[in-house]
Parts: sequence; structure tokens; C-alpha cells
Amino acid sequence: MPEVRSRQASIEDILTSLIYDGSFDCAVVASGDGLPVAMVGQNNAPMLAAVAASMKDLAERAHPGITEISSRDNQGNRVVSRYFSIDQDLLLLTVKMPAKHTYRIAL
Repeated sequence: MPEVRSRQASIEDILTSLIYDGSFDCAVVASGDGLPVAMVGQNNAPMLAAVAASMKDLAERAHPGITEISSRDNQGNRVVSRYFSIDQDLLLLTVKMPAKHTYRIAL
């Protein structure tokens, strides 16, 4: 019988590739409430998911329909969250990156 991988394991595989290819410190996929679905990398990923959910709530009050939030600390480290839906579930993809690191690719 073929092995059935869990949804969490599949997302973690994708996140592992994402942080490797993008040179990010960590990546988290969380529910809209900030509960981690899957996480990989260094640092406190559960806290990162909670911060992303808080940022989402603030952004939605300020500008409904926003799809991305970025914040930077005093040392230049950046946290970027993007919001997306799968079926009826709102999910947050959040990555943490070191200072002076870009996350966008010019096409």
C-alpha cells in the first residue's frame, strides 16, 4: 500500500525548498488565527505565526483586501507575510529574512 503523506509534511517539504532557494531564516504557514500549520527553519516560528496573524488583523482594519505585509526591525531583519486562500481556509505564508536580503525576483 502506498504511503500517504500528511498535509503538514507536504507543506514542510515545500517550505524547506522555499527557505533554501530564497535564503530565508525560517518560513511558516499558519491559519488566519495564527495557529501554525507547518514551519521550518531557525528562530521562534510559532511566535512568527502569531505576529503575522496580528499584522494581518491590523492591515485588514486599515485597508481591506491587503495581500502582503512587510516589517523590518532596527537591525534590518525583515518579516514578510502573504495571505492566500485554499478552499474556504485563509492561510498566511510568513518568511523571516536577514538584513539587506531581497525576496522579490526581477523578471
